[in-house]
Amino acid sequence: MGRGPGESDPSLRRLERDSAVIAIGTAVLALALRRGRPDGALGVLAGAALMAFSYGAIRGGVNAIGRKASPPGNTAPGTAPSRRRAVWALARVIGRYLVIGVAAWVVLVPLRVDPLGLFAGVSAPVLAFGLEAVRLARTTSGRRGGD
Repeated sequence: MGRGPGESDPSLRRLERDSAVIAIGTAVLALALRRGRPDGALGVLAGAALMAFSYGAIRGGVNAIGRKASPPGNTAPGTAPSRRRAVWALARVIGRYLVIGVAAWVVLVPLRVDPLGLFAGVSAPVLAFGLEAVRLARTTSGRRGGD
């Protein structure tokens, strides 16, 4: 029942899809509310892009940790990584968040997108998580069979 390389959990695929749909829908709504002015919609899309980058960074880190948990070869599982590798991993995590911070600054200050639109865009995954929680709760309660 294990998943092959590159396959993700169905819940994660639904979260990714729902986040994108919510972000696009919110951008269209922002465009309509602003009577065709694109700043709100661009803010939503910029916020969604920031969250997508952040999600990718987190997912990549978790996948790397999973791969390191059971390295191939003679190294026993659970063996501590070298100090150099640990420092490099920490630098990569910090670097990713620095890139996200700089991108957020660029979007807000020089590009002057609507901050409320940006907030709506970064909130899209939160709404998708809520939607998935409701789905999972319904599935779980349906399996109990009337307990």
